[in-house]
Amino acid sequence: MDLFDMTLPALTALNLKPRISNSSSNQLQPHKTSHSKSHPPPVNPPPYLPDLALGMQPLSNIPTLVLGVQSDILFAVEQQREVADALRMAGNNQVSYYELGGVWGHDTFLIDVLNVGGAIRGFLS
Repeated sequence: MDLFDMTLPALTALNLKPRISNSSSNQLQPHKTSHSKSHPPPVNPPPYLPDLALGMQPLSNIPTLVLGVQSDILFAVEQQREVADALRMAGNNQVSYYELGGVWGHDTFLIDVLNVGGAIRGFLS
């Protein structure tokens, strides 16, 4: 999972270059952050964020919910924020980012049914 790479150069190297619609071809939106009030955005976004946004452009018209869990060490909350940021940079204006607390780490989505379900319910409504 640490080697999973959705940046455009990585996808191209695997001959998996994503299909990008003509209307959004390689045009990134200004950096829009998706962080919670208690976690401000980084002063300097990571240098790979534009490449990640280009790799995610096929998702630019798909409503997306990104759930981050503060105690998840397998898929760190910072990475979830970057995913939401990259989707927004790719032109997706239908990204919802929700950050969960708790002490269950990666298992939060299995254990914290009330908060995970609430985030999904809110997104679907």
